[in-house]
Amino acid sequence: MRIRTKLALAALSILALPWAGWQFVQRMETLLRQGQEQALLASAEALARGIAVRPGGLPPAGESWHVHRLEFAPRLDGQVDDWRGAADAPLAFGAPRPWLRVVAGRANERLHLWISVDDASAQRGEAHWPGDLEFDRLQLSLLGRAGELELRLANSESGPLKVSGADGLPPPVRIEGHWRERAGGYDVELALPQDFSVRGLGIGARDLDAGGTRRVAGTLAADGTPRRLPLHGYLGSLEPVLLALAPEGMRVRVADREGWVVARAGALRADPTDEDILPWRRALYRTLLFRDIGAASTEVPEARRLVRAELAQAIAGEPAVAWRRDPGGARLLLSAAVPLEVEGQVRGAVLLERSNSEVLVLTDQALSGLLGVSAVAFLASGGLILLFAGRLGQRIRRLRDAAERALDREGRVTPFPRTDARDEVGDLSRSFARLLDQVAAYTDYLRTLAGKLSHELNTPLAIVRTSLDNLEHASLEPEARAYVGRARDGIERMGHLVRTMSEVTRIEHAIEAAEAEEVDLRALLADCAEAYRGLLAPRELRLDLPPGPLRLRAAPELVVQALDKLVDNARGFTPEDGWVRLSARAGPNGVRISLANRGPTLPAAMRGRLFDSLVSLRDKGQRGEGAAHLGFGLYVVRLVADLHRGRAEAHDLPTGDGVEFTLHLRGMP
Repeated sequence: MRIRTKLALAALSILALPWAGWQFVQRMETLLRQGQEQALLASAEALARGIAVRPGGLPPAGESWHVHRLEFAPRLDGQVDDWRGAADAPLAFGAPRPWLRVVAGRANERLHLWISVDDASAQRGEAHWPGDLEFDRLQLSLLGRAGELELRLANSESGPLKVSGADGLPPPVRIEGHWRERAGGYDVELALPQDFSVRGLGIGARDLDAGGTRRVAGTLAADGTPRRLPLHGYLGSLEPVLLALAPEGMRVRVADREGWVVARAGALRADPTDEDILPWRRALYRTLLFRDIGAASTEVPEARRLVRAELAQAIAGEPAVAWRRDPGGARLLLSAAVPLEVEGQVRGAVLLERSNSEVLVLTDQALSGLLGVSAVAFLASGGLILLFAGRLGQRIRRLRDAAERALDREGRVTPFPRTDARDEVGDLSRSFARLLDQVAAYTDYLRTLAGKLSHELNTPLAIVRTSLDNLEHASLEPEARAYVGRARDGIERMGHLVRTMSEVTRIEHAIEAAEAEEVDLRALLADCAEAYRGLLAPRELRLDLPPGPLRLRAAPELVVQALDKLVDNARGFTPEDGWVRLSARAGPNGVRISLANRGPTLPAAMRGRLFDSLVSLRDKGQRGEGAAHLGFGLYVVRLVADLHRGRAEAHDLPTGDGVEFTLHLRGMP
């Protein structure tokens, strides 16, 4: 939206000042809420990271059993009423409608299980009967410190639970329990010994009807045997950690992937701002501003399981926040849930909650001041704003258009219009003009520097080289001949520099006169690769080209020049036992050519200047035969990419053992 339009709309807002003020307050309230949401999310994420560094005891990432913490050991009578809410949401198995339900709990270091089976057709038996007989039974597969244990549970009638091993013989441990027949099925309640520490638990139920049809359910593997799942429960050792990490006045709970609470700490702080706002204003703000905030859930602070949308989203891997009103409607409750990740796996979620009514106080203060101040300000400045907006917008648009036309596609600077205006916009225009004049002069100087230097240095180099040739035929002492040799090496290096600058000048002229033609880049790159193999030896050259042709309107000799520079650069940085990879792919806007090599990564300070002229990262050990390297190679690569309406890029490989240079070519016009 243009400045003139924005200012006009701001001036027109005086026609509906109360509405505009209210909209501002709503927006401010939204921003305040967003700021508080982000702050609470940041606290929750910091809390989750603090918990993740101590992953011992946290719920596993996959399937597992949640073992409830029981304050008192339940009576082993098959009844579930003394489990104190732990059996409200049992694990259910069976299809198409669940008919096996299991709850695990721990009391006095003993593992308790309550199992309920819906079975309308009783075909009961005894646990010690031969395993090949068909009758209703339960199977337990346990993994403890002493090893694996397979148990069979079956009773022909209500009474003490009868348990045997998988072979029908008495089990090696004493299992206490009760089998209770009921209408439509049976319930089993049992407890394992204190000294049998269970690490994994699997369960299977076999049900046989009167017609001989068998059905099975439970944590079954593909072969029908119970599959043991790890156990996790309430982490009392985590409470001190939560108390130390959680902000004061907030409540934090840690839940597993099913929403079961495994740790909790803290309590919501009482809200001290209830009397700062008149009751009728508070009711107005809640009605108009907080219509999207529903009532708080009726869950108790000590709830065993949390069923919330934000918690489910966090368990799915995405942080989430939610606003609620407390049951009495006197304050707002903000909760943030973040995933609890350990080594990239979501092990649960952290739910952080706080009470908050500061939003109402700030909203009330802002609205009271806004109504008085904005009325005077808008009435006095509305007309002037409209007049000034038109003039200012027109001048800024002219300045913007001139700035966009300052550089042509070849990088040359075009004349910038000047103005005689004495204000800031005029000063800015004149500053742009002076700056672009200096840039144009410096750019022209750089464009011709290499050619001038190479031309001016050729003659004195020839004189020095001839003089050295004559000295070699003269009678010189051995010490003098060593000096002559070093002088000749220096002349050769200087000659290499001159030839390099001449080559860059020649390539620049070739780019200016280049003509485009339809080229199959795949065939061109394949031919070049065969020539590069000998140059790169003993390094390995890997070729990754598409099966079909890569058509592009390009200057093939210049593409080869750019590729030569990249290969020479890779050869200088790749160890002899390393590799170089040449690849090409067609894209939506042309062709992407990449050359990757094993070697050192790019210095962070030089990444933005790699393709500038006179920039080199090579040390003496990477300059062939001691030759100086001016850093023109990647500059030539950039010129070729610009000619093809593309760009050149360089970045480190994701593995951190090399770099990759990429040419994005769209084709010549």
